[in-house]
Amino acid sequence: MLFLSSCLSPTGPVGKLVQAGLIASGMLFAGGSACAAPDITGSWRTPEGAVIRIADCGKVPCGKIVDFKPPKGHTIQSTRDANNKDTSKRNRKVLGLTVLWRMKPESNSWNGRVYDPRRGFSANATIRKTGGSELEVQGCVRVVFNVCEKEIWRKVN
Repeated sequence: MLFLSSCLSPTGPVGKLVQAGLIASGMLFAGGSACAAPDITGSWRTPEGAVIRIADCGKVPCGKIVDFKPPKGHTIQSTRDANNKDTSKRNRKVLGLTVLWRMKPESNSWNGRVYDPRRGFSANATIRKTGGSELEVQGCVRVVFNVCEKEIWRKVN
C-alpha cells in the first residue's frame, strides 16, 4: 500500500480520492482480519464422562465440574481432590471444582490454565471450537520440553 500511495499524485483530486480509498480499505482489512475468539460457553462431556460447565466468570469464561463418575467406593458428593500435588488442597470437593481459568481470547481459540483432578496437576490450556458441538482441549506442561495432550469434549444438550 505504501508503494501505491507514493506513486499517486497527492495534488490532483483523483489522486486524493484514490489515496483516501486505499487508506480506508487498509483500515478495513486491518480491523477485519482479527476474528473473535469462539463462544465456548455451555456444558461439555469429556472422554472420561465428566461434564464441565463453561460460563462467564467476570469478563472471561471458566469451567467447573458439574458431573462425573466417582471412583469406586465414593459418591459425587464425597469425592475429594485427593491426587492434587498441593497437599493443602486434597480435601476440597471435586464437584464444583474450577478446572479452567485465566482464559484469554485469541483469534480462534482461548488460552489459559486447565486442571486435571485425576492426575492432580494443572497445565497451560488451549481450547479451540472444532465444530458447533465439539471443543479441542489441549493441555501442555513443560518438563525439559513441552509435553501436550489433546481431548475432544462434546456438547451436552
